[in-house]
Amino acid sequence: MFPTASEAVVNRAFIPTLPDELSVTAGERIRVLAQYDDAWALCANGHGEQGMVPQECLDRPVASNPTDWRNARRASSLVSDGRRY
Repeated sequence: MFPTASEAVVNRAFIPTLPDELSVTAGERIRVLAQYDDAWALCANGHGEQGMVPQECLDRPVASNPTDWRNARRASSLVSDGRRY
């Protein structure tokens, strides 16, 4: 489990098939409470309901802080011309 408390936007609807899953619709803003190795995330919607949602249904905004090292682009040590990836 990877704890997180970020907001995400649903990019496609998900209809639950199990009782622990959360129904979401495209464009809905939800809160990601935790994400798991198996590509699922524990989420909460604006109505206070919680459940599991496939991570492929979520778009997470990129942090806008340019000094945050997680926003840095990686330079390859295999390419000598300075291209960034």
